[in-house]
Amino acid sequence: MKRTFSEQQKEYKEAKENFEKANKEFEQKLATTKKLGNVTPEVMEQLVGDTGLHIALNRLGAAEAALLKWSHEMIQNERDYLQNKEQVDRMYSFIEQNPHIKAQLIQAAMKME
Repeated sequence: MKRTFSEQQKEYKEAKENFEKANKEFEQKLATTKKLGNVTPEVMEQLVGDTGLHIALNRLGAAEAALLKWSHEMIQNERDYLQNKEQVDRMYSFIEQNPHIKAQLIQAAMKME
């Protein structure tokens, strides 16, 4: 049976795929540019713009935030949440300071149904 994703999960998945595609294109163009000569900040900025990397990164950041907000709201409906409310809320409060916690919460959010 095919799994159904929430809107937030779908948006995150699409944004992540879009970012990975833009990042790959950026890295390829950067490698080519390095072979041809000196890479200045202006050239880097042009490559970021040409590949859509900045836009893709912004979209991914917004999708991550929406996914994490949704997952925090969804988990509050779970029976176990009340028993572990303080620990769970503390984890969510550290997502901006700790990339490891953020990655774990995103991974868990993508598994939610």
